Amino acid sequence: MDIAAGHGRYVLEAIDAANLKAASILLRDYSDINVQKGSELIASKGLGSIARFVKGDAFDRASLAAVSPRPTIAIVSGLYELFPDNEMVSRSLAGISDAVSAGGFLVYTCQPWHPQLELIARALTSHRGGEAWVMRRRTQNEMDQLVARAGFRKITQRIDEWGIFTVSLAVREASA
Repeated sequence: MDIAAGHGRYVLEAIDAANLKAASILLRDYSDINVQKGSELIASKGLGSIARFVKGDAFDRASLAAVSPRPTIAIVSGLYELFPDNEMVSRSLAGISDAVSAGGFLVYTCQPWHPQLELIARALTSHRGGEAWVMRRRTQNEMDQLVARAGFRKITQRIDEWGIFTVSLAVREASA
């Protein structure tokens, strides 16, 4: 499950290229155009028997928790830096935690630093009603703590050569 998939291109291309196919793929996004384009991409790749794209709010804990079948891997990529409120991020992570069984995985990104924050904020508009695209940088430690509070244990991390983007993998711990 990707909770804010955009068009879902990178997930669908990874699945399409994999030797082992997933039993099911759930892509979610709040944008009607992303759901439409992602659904078209699913059809063009012939993945309609295993993949579906639905409209969904990445910050709605109840809707995340209710997904079926329960995902063994959840992805949240390029989303949380668009929202400054840690309560929203915590609610989203709690919904993912509710959905993923113990032993399942979370792939998450972080953007602890970016050299062009001011340029981006002045030149681009965000998904929030055309407001300036002001990113909320979080330290990796802060992001990892939010993930840990949701019941996941970080396993590993990759970072680009400039230290701008990270991709981390965490496992869902058994509930206490």
